[in-house]
Amino acid sequence: MPRAVKQQTTGKHTGYGKVILFGEHFVVHGSEAIVAGISQYTECSLELTKGKPGVEVIDNRPAVPGYIKEKRAEQEKAHQLVLDHLKIDTKTDGLRITIGGPLVPSSGIGASASDVVALSRALSELYGLNLTEEQVNNSAFVGEGGYHGTPSGVDNTAATFGGLISYIRKDGRSVFRKIKFSKTLYLVVIGTGITASTTKVVGDVRKLKEDNPKKFAQLVTKYNTVVEEAMIALQDGDLHAVGRLMNECHKLCVELTISCDELESIVNCCRENGALGAKLSGTGRGGIAVALVSSTQQRDRLVEALQKNCKEAKFIWKYSVTPAKKPSL
Repeated sequence: MPRAVKQQTTGKHTGYGKVILFGEHFVVHGSEAIVAGISQYTECSLELTKGKPGVEVIDNRPAVPGYIKEKRAEQEKAHQLVLDHLKIDTKTDGLRITIGGPLVPSSGIGASASDVVALSRALSELYGLNLTEEQVNNSAFVGEGGYHGTPSGVDNTAATFGGLISYIRKDGRSVFRKIKFSKTLYLVVIGTGITASTTKVVGDVRKLKEDNPKKFAQLVTKYNTVVEEAMIALQDGDLHAVGRLMNECHKLCVELTISCDELESIVNCCRENGALGAKLSGTGRGGIAVALVSSTQQRDRLVEALQKNCKEAKFIWKYSVTPAKKPSL
């Protein structure tokens, strides 16, 4: 029996973007991650198409070139997974899904998670599901399977709740907590303009683990030490230590084979121009890098240096994450 709709259209519902500070790929294999939700978001609104079955997507997001086309098949699968999870049948009356908002989709910024979080919230309104935030998060986790194959759950958790969070996946459940930290994090996020397939990269890392389990276990042990120290440094407000540990995390990502020449050029440029630390963030092999600086003035100087000296930096965004508040531009 199809679900009964409560109305014909919805308002706009949102999901946050994110930047992973620590945890790329290691989080898929049971380690803890530290993630900063960012203020930019994806919007989703819905319209019932009476008597017209199926799903139509109007994607108005300001994506980097090629992103929407590259991700279209994965998006269709992700949306269908959410619909199936929420037991919504579009065989008789279909849906028109309109997606927008200020978040610029690129690999690593959490665009896929923000998409399925916003969709889950919009479906909750249209069908009167009254989903809790945890249920929205779980629905989005299911949808992320369409984009990522084997998602860690960290992106949808950040997209749902925002802020600075610690995340780990235990016994099939998303376990997260807000991190109390004492100093503002001034971040520069740099996009390569390269769209990587998360499913492929996750699969390659899994194969590396299977082919060389001893080496992989050693990398996990090193990473777990890094993230433990990073948690203490964030809580103590020791941003120089946070930056140093970001650099260490990047080295481990290189050993996972998820960096690329463009990311290496960006990371090196950031470190040479005043960043406390810099690393790739997210899937890798393209996507984005993130740099931590000490002030808004240093952030502006770093952006200027990247614009002048790093041709690989195709897109540059500035963010701040403030203690006890949602992240802001």
